[in-house]
Parts: sequence; C-alpha cells; structure tokens
Amino acid sequence: MTGDRILPDDLDAVPRQVALAFRRDPSGRTYLLRQHAAYPFHVGRALYLPGDPGGFCTTYLQSCSGGIFQRDRLGVAVHAEAGAGVHVTTSASTVVHSMEDGDAAQSIVLDAGEDAVLEYLPDPQILFPRSRLANRLLIRAHPSATVVACDSFLPHDPAAAGEPFDWLRSDTRIEDESGALLAADRFAVTGADAMAARVGIHGAYRMQATLLVVHRRDPDAMLAVLRGVLPEGDTVYAGASLLPNGAGAWLRALSSDAVALRATLRDAWAAVRSATTGHAPGPRRK
Repeated sequence: MTGDRILPDDLDAVPRQVALAFRRDPSGRTYLLRQHAAYPFHVGRALYLPGDPGGFCTTYLQSCSGGIFQRDRLGVAVHAEAGAGVHVTTSASTVVHSMEDGDAAQSIVLDAGEDAVLEYLPDPQILFPRSRLANRLLIRAHPSATVVACDSFLPHDPAAAGEPFDWLRSDTRIEDESGALLAADRFAVTGADAMAARVGIHGAYRMQATLLVVHRRDPDAMLAVLRGVLPEGDTVYAGASLLPNGAGAWLRALSSDAVALRATLRDAWAAVRSATTGHAPGPRRK
C-alpha cells in the first residue's frame, strides 16, 4: 500500500545520534575520519577483514538499549569521501518492541563521494506485536560512486504472540550529488495484512527485504548481477529491476524463512561486491 504522506510529521526533525565520516589516505586505506555517537548507539572500531579489497573499512553499529522503543527518534548519517571503501553493518538484528502509545521513527542518510563504495547492510528489523515504525532512507551519491543499501524486516513469531505488529512505513529516496531526485520508493504495510496471506500483498511470505545498488556508471550490469543470483524454489520470491533515471538496480525479496532471506541478501551483496571491486567478501562474524 502506498500514499503521498505515510510517515509521521516529525520525521524530518529526527536527530542524528550517529554521524560517521570516512576518508581514504594516500596509501589507499580507508579510515574513520570523524565519529559522533550518542545513546543508544555504540560505534565499533575500524576493521580490515581478510578477503576485502585493500584498505576497505568495516564498522559495526551496536545498540545499547536493546532495540527500538515507542517514541524513539533515531538518526544515522554515514559519509564516504572520494575514493573511500566502507562497509557499515550491525552486530545483530534490531528488535522493534511493542508499543502501547505512540510510534518510533528512524532516519538513515548515506552520502558517497566520487569513486566511493559505501555499503550499509544492517541485519533485519524484528517487529514485535503492536510495534509501529517509520523508516526513512536517503541516499545521495556522486555519479561515479556505488552505494549498496539493505532494508529488511520480519515479524516476531505472531502465532505464539497472538497478534502481529501494528504497522511499518517506509520512504526511500535516491538523489544525485546536487540533491535532485533520481528514484523514490514508498510503502506501508500493517501486520494484519502481512500475516493474512493476501494475494497482491505478501501472500504466503511474511518477511521482506530490499537491496538497492546505486551505480550510475553501468546500471544494466548491476541488474544482470542481481538477476544472476535470484534464488530458485518456493521459500523466497524475489525479483530485480532497474531503478529510474539510470540510478542503478534493485532487488526485492519476500520469504517464508529468515535463513533463506539472509542467504539471498548475502548472495546478492557478494555478487555486487565482486562486480564492483573484483573481490568477493569474506565471512563476517555476527
């Protein structure tokens, strides 16, 4: 379900508890240039993992609060300067807790400079019964940059809990370096609809993920990469297409199994990483 205004009115005023900036040094190694982290976030140190391209930096975001609670207003901003190679992820899935009153919102801003590679791949959000969450993702990228971003969710055992999450609302924007809109995606789904197995909404699949590959140099190549790893079988229902205005390509997947959904996302990310950097990612500890 879509609409012109599906997010809380105050989402534009969401504070930024996390602000990270990455820079490439003369040797080609990317380092964490600046960081600001306020409760409930903790920023892990810069890691350089086996199998990654030379100098590619990995950073983990962790939550000290145990998840997202009602009335939370959370914001994260990540900037990759020219030539930087950055992978930002989480140490585990994020629990969105039950809410008796009000809702929660989070805003993610990703900004990639010339020839930068910025990957923002958090683990899925787990939506508890009666949870209400509004997500906003803004990607701003130089024409030569590559940004890979994931947004995914799954319900928390609705059969055992006896009721689903209340609603999830999402607003994604992709802009060029001047702020001009290239692509937008909006959706709103209620837990009742997601759990009802209705044709045209989620059907038999209760979990959802979106992988965006902003790559304006050769969007057709990125589309071919994503379509080359689409899973077969009945556990995951997925498709890939071009983004508007030559912004890149994207994959959306529905799944009845969290492990299969995770594998689909990893395969797609690994294929994109190989195509854009020449290096397949090594295993990550979670």
